[in-house]
Amino acid sequence: MPELPEVTVISEDVAALAKEREVLKAAVFRPDVTNVEPEEFSRRLVGRTLRGTGRRGKIIVLDFGDVVGLVHLVISGRVLRLPKWKEPDRMNTAVLEFGGEGEPVVLAFTRLWLGYFDLYEPGEEDAHPLISRLGPDPFSEDFTVEHLASALERKASVKGLLLDQSVVAGLGNIYVDEVLFASGVHPTRKGGTLTREEIQKVHAATRDILGRAIELRGTTFDSYHDAFGETGKYQHQLKVFTRAGEPCLTCGTQIVKSRVAGRGTYTCPSCQPL
Repeated sequence: MPELPEVTVISEDVAALAKEREVLKAAVFRPDVTNVEPEEFSRRLVGRTLRGTGRRGKIIVLDFGDVVGLVHLVISGRVLRLPKWKEPDRMNTAVLEFGGEGEPVVLAFTRLWLGYFDLYEPGEEDAHPLISRLGPDPFSEDFTVEHLASALERKASVKGLLLDQSVVAGLGNIYVDEVLFASGVHPTRKGGTLTREEIQKVHAATRDILGRAIELRGTTFDSYHDAFGETGKYQHQLKVFTRAGEPCLTCGTQIVKSRVAGRGTYTCPSCQPL
């Protein structure tokens, strides 16, 4: 699933390609891809200008003025530029064509089999079931060491808590493992056992790792590509994720894989002692 860095990159790509352009065509393949009727999807978007893009957690936000689009890519979804208009199909689940100077820009929101492209009135998106429960964004002023310390005062595993979108928005399995390695914290530790110093390390590592992943345009293992069809580069910087059986780059101890909070988890037993 695209996590915060990948969603940030895609959101910025959409802005680079289509901001200030008018929607000429809009269509969806299946009614379950959106929260409005397919005919209404087209009617509400055609003639609107994309004013800007953003991100709420792992959701792409498209600002069309009187309409806000929320795109959740979930596991396999992507956004790709097409050479010309193509009617939506099972792969290209929703398609938008933008006019303006030069050639039209056609964007396909692909493989939204578990995701969606919902439309809301401005302000109503805050009531979206995923957005309404989001914790602070990692790069916001609200994401403080104090907030993190309070949120971790529970008996659940620290990995499970960091995956909880109400604790911090946008973190997923890849980056939680990397953050915990950088912090020297074992993922099975109970949140309430972390010291103030460890919490400060988790806080700093979260911002640092996510920021570097955005600079390198995300992590690609399988399906993730940016809107230009290019892969990310952060997979070459991963310290533990997917490296089971390989030596730790810090101490040489073999990286182990286990299951924590229902997710495949990668840990260095030496750098992250219990």
